[in-house]
Amino acid sequence: MFIYLKRKINTYILKTKYNLARKIAATIIDYTLIFAFYIWYIFEFGLPNEEGSYTISGLGALLPILVWVLYFVIAEKYCAATLGHEIVKLKVVSVDGAELSFGQVFKRRICDALEISWCFGIIAFFIAENNDKHQRLGDILAKTLVIGKNDVYEPVRNRF
Repeated sequence: MFIYLKRKINTYILKTKYNLARKIAATIIDYTLIFAFYIWYIFEFGLPNEEGSYTISGLGALLPILVWVLYFVIAEKYCAATLGHEIVKLKVVSVDGAELSFGQVFKRRICDALEISWCFGIIAFFIAENNDKHQRLGDILAKTLVIGKNDVYEPVRNRF
């Protein structure tokens, strides 16, 4: 239930919790905002269909995808956090200590469709609970970690 991080407190190595509650809270905040936008957009700009629901077609159907990319991918690439992560004081870091790349963040977030969106994060929870770095599938594939905003991550470098 712990990952090792180095904090700026007397330069001792501390055991730091892996922030499960904060990760869940950040996910709830982020997806509440995204789904609220999607619902608003569909009702505001969609056309009623025969079944009584609303439909968006053509180029207008691409706007929610663009908003998703801006909200998740661009925010994490340039700020290392989404609004949900900022609120609960989390950040995304690369396992190798390098700056996050667009590819890493995109891989991390494209996995949301498999492990978060349709099953409310149950799959992400079980994957994170059953690996030593507490990473979900997106983090494993992208080689990233989600840590506390004030934590300083120093990767173990191969000496050989």
